[in-house]
Amino acid sequence: MKPLVVKRTVNAPIENVWRVWDSFGDIHRFHPGLENSYLIEKSEPTGKGARRRCDFTGGKNYILEELVGYDPQGKMVVKIYDGNIPLKEAYVTFTFRRVSAQATEISASAEFTPKFGPLGALLRPLMRMQLGKGLEDLLRGNAEYMEAVPA
Repeated sequence: MKPLVVKRTVNAPIENVWRVWDSFGDIHRFHPGLENSYLIEKSEPTGKGARRRCDFTGGKNYILEELVGYDPQGKMVVKIYDGNIPLKEAYVTFTFRRVSAQATEISASAEFTPKFGPLGALLRPLMRMQLGKGLEDLLRGNAEYMEAVPA
């Protein structure tokens, strides 16, 4: 299946945008769907191999993620490898591109495998729609956060 892709331009320099995304355990600061996020014990703070837990708003659902690709100010690949949502695994690639001195484009591309075998395959279109909305909300939340924080 074709990867899901969403994009957003943030009115902030790429260095500032990257610094916020690179604080891997702190995604809850700008992700409107998260109640909390933190590095998993013994994780590096960032870079390939960094791992975090994300607790969704409402306190019932969570995911565990690992940075499996890392190119400073260029790209991060995040693998969702566990949690209590119906994903067996997912890979989300965030690509950062300087548009101008004060603007950065972020592209999020996602591929996922649902849990529950054939039943999960039937739920795939609904899951794709929910994941797309979640990524749009994440990029919107980041843009609002970056535009509200002084440089």
